[in-house]
Amino acid sequence: MNTNFGYLFIAAILLTACSPKIATTPTSAKMQTLTVEGQILDKSTQINDIKKALEKQTMEMEGLTQGIKVATDAASVSSKKASDSAAEMKNKVADLGKAASTDIYAEAAAKDAHKVYKLNTKLSKLQKDSILKEKQIADLNIELEKLKVPQATATATVK
Repeated sequence: MNTNFGYLFIAAILLTACSPKIATTPTSAKMQTLTVEGQILDKSTQINDIKKALEKQTMEMEGLTQGIKVATDAASVSSKKASDSAAEMKNKVADLGKAASTDIYAEAAAKDAHKVYKLNTKLSKLQKDSILKEKQIADLNIELEKLKVPQATATATVK
């Protein structure tokens, strides 16, 4: 009889400890509040990470803009040289040296123009990506505000 009482006592303790009603009732409101606070923290972290990436991208775009300016100036100079050389070659049609130098200037102008094209393409991609990141930040801010509104009312009722 003594062992049956021990088993019943252990079973009663286990049932009481494992009962979801008893175990979760006092902490369910706190748990829900902590879950919402965790989601708010997660959204805020995402926003900060995107803002940091956007700032790096902005600095890269400024560098590209300067690079485009330099490359455009170089392309303009090489294009002018090619144009001038072609005009001189027109006067001296039989001069092979002038034709060769005109060809060299034309190739340099084409390379410089291609470099400007590549830089502009890269800048365009970065601008599109930054617009998407700004939209992500706006969407996350909306989600964050939705999470904060119930959080304010929940903390008022818990206190």
